Amino acid sequence: MNKIKIIVIAGPTASGKSELAMDLAEKFNGELVSADSLQVYQQLDIGTAKATSEELQQVPQYLIDLVPYTANFSVIDFVSAADDAIQKIVKKGRLPIIVGGTGFYVKALLGQQSFDYAESDSDEVARAMQRPLEELVDELKKTANSGILQRTDLNNKTRVVRALQITKHGQKKMESTRPAYDSLVLAIEWPRELLYERINTRVHRMVEKGLEDEARLLFDSGGLNLQAGRGIGYKEFYPYFAGQGSLKEVISAIQQDSRRYAKRQLTYWRHQIDGLQWIDWQNRQQIAETKVADFIKKE
Repeated sequence: MNKIKIIVIAGPTASGKSELAMDLAEKFNGELVSADSLQVYQQLDIGTAKATSEELQQVPQYLIDLVPYTANFSVIDFVSAADDAIQKIVKKGRLPIIVGGTGFYVKALLGQQSFDYAESDSDEVARAMQRPLEELVDELKKTANSGILQRTDLNNKTRVVRALQITKHGQKKMESTRPAYDSLVLAIEWPRELLYERINTRVHRMVEKGLEDEARLLFDSGGLNLQAGRGIGYKEFYPYFAGQGSLKEVISAIQQDSRRYAKRQLTYWRHQIDGLQWIDWQNRQQIAETKVADFIKKE
């Protein structure tokens, strides 16, 4: 079976993934596939940093605005939709370029991640997400087998809750034959202090554009009870909406949570994605173009 060539532009939040992917798509006749766990939700444009309508006219992009913001969306849903999008792009004779910071999605798409998934209880998940991480980890250590413990990132609350759901309700496997991909995976490497500056600036810009309105929409619809409502950039507003704290404190919390998330992403990309190549931030476009050109030519 011939493998389908795909490019993946990965890395932490605010690292310039989308801009680089757009440039590569224009140069190499490509189209983009979002690998962002929040961009699939409708009406959440600012906090998820979706492409503008002008950018979408410039370069088509798939897997944005797929489901209502009240819906659940799993890694299985992502992989299925991404496989379909890639097939469509290839049939048009164009190059699929995957862009996004959700490492778990990318790992699964590349076939490096098990497709086991939990038969979850949504109410239990919502309640669990409001409990302290330390308490959830203690419960998991008492109830899960060694295999689940070894596979679970105990610093990631979402992963811990998922593992608890698997332990309690069992799991299923995705039973389907998927395409085989030949992938070039690139990530932009920034000095940590510059990346954090970009994150802080980006948060201010999102607030200026109306991030609070999107957070209010989620808060009024269930807040932490929604999968989308637990996203960074939204959940930090909820105490403020409940009369606790100031907008300045909200902005500071979003910046802090975003920086911590970026740090976790960096760790994940470095240790979980096979074959990832880091490229210097200063010469990222030139380096990426050279690597993509060589990759396309390779038999």
